[in-house]
Amino acid sequence: MKGFRVPPQKSKNEEINSLKTELANLQMAGRISQMMTQQLMQSVKTMSEDLGSALNQLYEAQYKLNAVQKLLKLDAVELNKIGNEMRLADFEEASAKADLKDGLIAGEAVEADSTITITSVAKDEQGNDRGIFRSRLKLSESGVPDLINGLAGKKAGDKLSVKLNGIDHEVELLSVRNPTAVQAAAEVSH
Repeated sequence: MKGFRVPPQKSKNEEINSLKTELANLQMAGRISQMMTQQLMQSVKTMSEDLGSALNQLYEAQYKLNAVQKLLKLDAVELNKIGNEMRLADFEEASAKADLKDGLIAGEAVEADSTITITSVAKDEQGNDRGIFRSRLKLSESGVPDLINGLAGKKAGDKLSVKLNGIDHEVELLSVRNPTAVQAAAEVSH
């Protein structure tokens, strides 16, 4: 005889006990969710207070800087230029330390496995200044074919124009670092 095996039906008491268990589990999940939400809200409140404090300190520093600038009759453009030079010097120092740590040596021209440091100035479609950007990267891993092709064979100090993320950048090559011959051979063997 052919047929289907029908699972046994639960009794009313079994169904009620099953519903009670599910309800208890649901209540416990709700309590846990509520506790987690309270914890998250407390964390967000603390971060918000910290951010507010940091912004207040930033505003205070900005007013003091403006007061010093006004009192001493300093040129804002010249201050900005000096600040950018100081940031660039710090960036180059940090990049040189990273190059040393990575075992890279100074190179004459950009090669396929070069690690480079660049700075760029960007302008948007209206010609407004978008800022100064600095990067240290292994050129082959940059994922920007225009940058890779444009910098191939270039030397420190060379410049080129390239579109990055839809914005025109005037890029200057600050340094070229290449792996030592031992490192290059090890990379090829992998």
